[in-house]
Amino acid sequence: MSYSTDDQRILSEIERGLTRDDPALATFIDLLNEQFPHAADSSSDARASRRNPRVVTAVVLTVIALLALMLTAMLGSRSAPPAGVDGGPAALSSLSAVTGGHEGHTLP
Repeated sequence: MSYSTDDQRILSEIERGLTRDDPALATFIDLLNEQFPHAADSSSDARASRRNPRVVTAVVLTVIALLALMLTAMLGSRSAPPAGVDGGPAALSSLSAVTGGHEGHTLP
């Protein structure tokens, strides 16, 4: 991970202040950095390499299946309109009763 120039400048100032204020701690941190030079750099890479492709695939497929199941449940819960509502079969028969059973003719 690369830092911007401002971040690098701030980190350098912190490091200089630490070295000035507590030289023993700064020496100890330097020794740790010498023992584990790539530990800080590889933490994000190690996390990415630990992901198992099979697990990722299983999670993605499970999410897709759950979304499909919810969509099916929502769309399948719609039932036919009750008789007489929104053009149901009873509404058409009541319409023909009003017109006298003759299509295209108007009542006097």
